[in-house]
Parts: sequence; C-alpha cells; structure tokens
Amino acid sequence: MPTLLMMHGMTGTAEMMREFAERILPEGWTLLVPEGRYAHPRRGFSWWRYEDWNAPPSERGDLSRMELMDVDASLAQLEQDVSHHAPAGPLVVGGFSMGGAMAQEMLHLPLAERIIGVIALGTRLVRPMELRIRLEEVEPKHLFWMHGTRDIRVPIEDGWAVAHLFEAAGWATELIEHGKGHMIPTEHHEAVREWLVAIERDWEERVHRR
Repeated sequence: MPTLLMMHGMTGTAEMMREFAERILPEGWTLLVPEGRYAHPRRGFSWWRYEDWNAPPSERGDLSRMELMDVDASLAQLEQDVSHHAPAGPLVVGGFSMGGAMAQEMLHLPLAERIIGVIALGTRLVRPMELRIRLEEVEPKHLFWMHGTRDIRVPIEDGWAVAHLFEAAGWATELIEHGKGHMIPTEHHEAVREWLVAIERDWEERVHRR
C-alpha cells in the first residue's frame, strides 16, 4: 500500500499537520508526518532558516546559499525518515507552504522513482530551474495543487508557477483555486482524499499491466 508523507509549514509542528493528514488518509495507507529540523524564533519549526526572519515574504526573493544548505540538510533527514519508516512501496509527498516546497524538492532524491504524487498547498518553488530539469528526467505522475487568491504570504502568482511547471512536464494536475488566504479550507479536504484514492487506483492499474 502507498505511504503519504505530509509536511507542515513555517511555524508549524508535526501534530498541527497530523489532524489534516489523518483526515485525508485513504484506508490502509501508511502515514508519515515529520517535523522540521529548525526551531522557529517565535513558535514551531521550519524546514530551513531564513537569514532575516522578520523580512516580509514578498521581499525574501530567492533563497540564499545558507538557506539552500538547510533545505538540503532537511532533504537528507527526510530521506532517512522514509528509509526507516517506509522502505518500500509508492509514495505521495506533500505539504503546506514551506512543507509543500520541500515536497517538490524531494523529487531530487533517489527515492523520486517511488513518488506517484505530489501535494502542493499554498506553496512556491525553491529552485525552479533545477526542478524543471529534474522533471524532464523523472516519469510524469500526479500533482494536487491548491492556492488561495487572498494569500498574502505566498502570492497566488508564485503558486501558479508551481502548477505551470508540472503541467509543462506532462504531469496530470488537479487544480483548486479558492477565495481564501494562506490556509487549507476545510471544504476542500475531501477533494484531496478523493484524489489520493484515484491515484492509488491508477498506480494499481499500472502495476497490473506490467
């Protein structure tokens, strides 16, 4: 059976993400809800440390060398977590905000061949050029994308850049644009679960055809 790995956003915790993840988890799946490596100055954890935590999100721009080193360190930890808790079988990786960015970055890992779907919620690209090249190397799978038009932390334009990159690479995409802000609206939770059930069915059909 597949494994779902879901990651919280900046200032979040594993427990904060777990409630949502359990709600969308199809029956029989394994669930992994890791926690960010780095303590946030105000609360919770993050997957990388910003050099200036107080800078408005719109002014942060591309990640610095130090910030990208943190991303790579978090990727290494995620790879170990998957190896230990879900060493075989298909994976769906996803997250909200910073966690969604990390889910995309996991496609750079060797375990990318196991990934059958990516969930990108209210998130942005970290290394767009590198990801575009990587998407040319891996087999196209499934993307679930959701973003709010009133999101002031991650502008909707940054979110659409994620969707367009995966679409251009031939991935099957499920796209939901909602009218709220930087959040995961409860009215769309069931849509995520239904998408997971559908891609599990697609994976099973692929296996049977081989």
